[in-house]
Amino acid sequence: MKRKQVPQISNLSWFPNFLREDIHGFMTWFVNKVNAAQPFLPVIEEGLHYADKIVVVQMQFGAGFETVDPLIDSKINRSFVDRKNFKAREEGLYLIVNSFHQLKPEEARNMLAEISEKGYPVAVLEGNNDSLWQGFGMLVIVPLTVILTAPFVKPFRFSRIIFTYLVPILPLITMIDGFLALFKLYTPKDLDELVRQLTTDNYTWKSGKIDNGRGGKIIYLLGHPVKK
Repeated sequence: MKRKQVPQISNLSWFPNFLREDIHGFMTWFVNKVNAAQPFLPVIEEGLHYADKIVVVQMQFGAGFETVDPLIDSKINRSFVDRKNFKAREEGLYLIVNSFHQLKPEEARNMLAEISEKGYPVAVLEGNNDSLWQGFGMLVIVPLTVILTAPFVKPFRFSRIIFTYLVPILPLITMIDGFLALFKLYTPKDLDELVRQLTTDNYTWKSGKIDNGRGGKIIYLLGHPVKK
């Protein structure tokens, strides 16, 4: 498996929660601003062929379901389950957005097994990929964007201004953590390796990359029961 389990600074227990919220707030605002979640929609729509509601797996790492929620038909019901002590207790399309890479392989495999064994569809979506261009973006474009946009990120927070310009922690941590996250991504081959170990009958998986319209690609995994 190419993917590596490396720690990110903002995920460590000692990291101040208000700075973590500033980082996650920027990530969510930026993804919404550039419409980076738009390429997720075809995968979600395909998954909804096998369910009539969405069950969001909450990871609380920022730039997650909240970035794609405004793009999904408001008539589709949503419910939420927490990653901790995860159980697939209700029917629906289980949706994991921009956070599956935070799971260790055993936890990731167990979650997919739990969902597929119940016969529910699941979509795993990651807006980043393992390309050199993505690495350049995290090391150069992202920290510059943090600096240039700090006064405009909504909701406005004085802590974001202070720790961007007076004490430039936010550009630095966002750059480092964003770059480290690329090592944690499950590539399509990694995802295939995870699901190859699952033995659910009458269930199928597919993974891959899709152009994001900005010179990059998203990574996805879609699993669903086989229609008779």
